[in-house]
Amino acid sequence: MKEVLQMGIFNLFSKDNGKDVEEAFEKEKAAEKEKAIEEVKKAHENLRWPVVSRINKINIKDAECEFLEDTVTLERKNEIGVLIYEEDIDTNVIKELTSQELLFLLTTLEAYHKESPLPEYEKNHRKVYNEVLNRIRNAETLFVLYDAGTRYPFIDGGFVNVYFEKDLASKAAALYMKQFRKIVVNEVKNISDASLGKGFFDYLYYIGIENLIIDNGAYKAKFKRNEIVMAVGDWKGNTGNEPVNPALNFTMLDFITELSWPVNYEQKSEVLKAKEARMVACIKKGNFIVPMQHEGDVEVLEDGRMKPGKDTKFKFPVIKTKEGKEYLPIFTDGLEFSKKLNGSGWNAAVFKYADVIKFAKDKDGIRINPDGQGIVIPKERMEAI
Repeated sequence: MKEVLQMGIFNLFSKDNGKDVEEAFEKEKAAEKEKAIEEVKKAHENLRWPVVSRINKINIKDAECEFLEDTVTLERKNEIGVLIYEEDIDTNVIKELTSQELLFLLTTLEAYHKESPLPEYEKNHRKVYNEVLNRIRNAETLFVLYDAGTRYPFIDGGFVNVYFEKDLASKAAALYMKQFRKIVVNEVKNISDASLGKGFFDYLYYIGIENLIIDNGAYKAKFKRNEIVMAVGDWKGNTGNEPVNPALNFTMLDFITELSWPVNYEQKSEVLKAKEARMVACIKKGNFIVPMQHEGDVEVLEDGRMKPGKDTKFKFPVIKTKEGKEYLPIFTDGLEFSKKLNGSGWNAAVFKYADVIKFAKDKDGIRINPDGQGIVIPKERMEAI
């Protein structure tokens, strides 16, 4: 009897029995996961695969129902869409997707998770989103919608539109033109490594654009400029002496874009007033590059601004209009200064707006970024700001 009992205990804890228990546990665990996934799928059963959405919410007569053709076939949607239910989407599978298929997967993840939570959503979403960012960073060229009037990136609802492919960008531009926007597609060289110099996303920092959309009009994703490159001011070795006014540049662009749009709507005057007020507030707080020549001593401060001596005399250039008016040109940053006066023989000094007012007292006003936004502030308004 004792031998039989010992044999029973031995069999119970044998390697074979342990393996069977482990396999049974894994099967039970897999069955539970499968059941959970089926429950999620059931919660999604009334959903259909996403389709491309409108480029914006603007309603223009005869153009409000304009959509681009779907860029992902139903067959591919059926193959790609089911990936959202996987516990850990294979990175290699993600990398094999085209850009539009990748953005379709991202869109599907977000839409279905919003309806009913997906298992491992955060992990899978981060994987897919990171691949989108990596493709933007690593693209040799990108295609950007520019405003033909301002010659700057076109701002729509605070966002700039960037595209992987020229064909899609051109189709999106055509949609905007039906909304009476003057849009051109510009190919930009993409530099995301600070050691190689300043690239397109660095330029966006100077003009205050932080919000972007990739492939708007088709399957798309919103992203931040600083997810691609750091701010110029954070570069190693940056002295911080170079004046930058990203917020001011953005508010000027935003105001001009709205002002030049030849479409009237019920609250346009209120919108323009609000955008102008934001711009004026930024002007008041800004530091500006002022072209000048001086006689006498000046002290250059740590932030690049000049402190004149008691007997220092300044001479400034002027911009003359056809009507005979004279304006003092001032600049928000070195990029704008270089457009107009680089190599002209004029020195560049940094001054606060309060100082600029003093320099322009014998002028008809000031003009900010003459070869850029070209904002004119008449003399009678200068001190009122």
